Amino acid sequence: MDQDAVNFFKEKKSWSPYKDLILNYYLGPYLAKVALLKKPILVVDCFAGPGKFDDGEIGSPLIIANHLEKCSVKGIGVKGFFVEKEPELFSKLERNVQHYSFPIITKNSSFQDVVDELSEYAKSHTVFVYADPIKPSHLAFNDLRSVYDHLWKSGQSIECLINFLSFGFLRAVEGIKDYIVTDRTINVGHDNTVKWDAIAGGDYWHKNLLENLPSGEKVDLLANGYSVQLGRWFKYVLKYPIREKYEDSLPKYHLIFGSRYPDAVDIINRAMVKARREFVGSRFVKGMLFDNRPKEEVVDEDEIKDYLISTLQRNNHTTWKLLRVTTTLDHPCMYTDSEFNRNIKKLIQNKIIKSNCPGTRNEDDAEVWL
Repeated sequence: MDQDAVNFFKEKKSWSPYKDLILNYYLGPYLAKVALLKKPILVVDCFAGPGKFDDGEIGSPLIIANHLEKCSVKGIGVKGFFVEKEPELFSKLERNVQHYSFPIITKNSSFQDVVDELSEYAKSHTVFVYADPIKPSHLAFNDLRSVYDHLWKSGQSIECLINFLSFGFLRAVEGIKDYIVTDRTINVGHDNTVKWDAIAGGDYWHKNLLENLPSGEKVDLLANGYSVQLGRWFKYVLKYPIREKYEDSLPKYHLIFGSRYPDAVDIINRAMVKARREFVGSRFVKGMLFDNRPKEEVVDEDEIKDYLISTLQRNNHTTWKLLRVTTTLDHPCMYTDSEFNRNIKKLIQNKIIKSNCPGTRNEDDAEVWL
């Protein structure tokens, strides 16, 4: 029995609600969007846990199931696929999902053992993969490779949201540094090096381990490296650090999202912004006589315009949608697509940027340039 896993679900950790808000805010508009494809929808929770914590708080499987149930009653073909390795947690999971009316597949196995089955589903279903491991060693990067490969082989819609435990990864590899590093050179054939290369999806972490950098920079670099690897399959990759407390200098982990579709960037970014503002509001606004939000958390229209102009300086002739999406990827989880749209209109109307549209309404396909 994995006692760490069982203990993890005794009560919801203080950083988990932030992550759950993002998943919850994303699923509604995501499911509405992919339902238009008229294909069956599969949502996968790779490390499901029991579905409900011992303190009564719901976990990711029930968040997912609640959204799928709403789709099912509308006649949309949906299916849940929940994987949990620990038998005690799996028994609770089965009990907690048995009342739903739509199909739910539960697997008492490691996630790695069901990848081939998921790959078959990916041939005919639109697939959303949620991977939230408890430890970084629980998910090797290539575990999902066969699923991702169907992006190119069959052209199906596949999105992923991965909890990359960047800080846990950093602590783990720094803990083995004395075993794998000699004279500032990493032994690439060492079992530990091979193991962590597989988890990371590459050797980009080697240089990071040897550099004398602050821990905050190191975890950001690790998340950047993981995102680059994910970019081998997904055209659009968005990452965001999740902190336990607003004041914390180091994130607990990075949520990393991958998709081939620009619309998905709008949806996940909107979910992350909404969750971020709720997180900030609970710390600086709720129960306060005055709004005490830090300056960087207040919507700044001039900053939005500066970001859009900077994007156009690098990509001079593009479309309205790609201007918004590219700017979002450069500055994720700060402003919503509607806030970017509003300021694109203003820039066109004020003749700061040029367009073949008048800027009186949103026109995703309109051309824009400096």
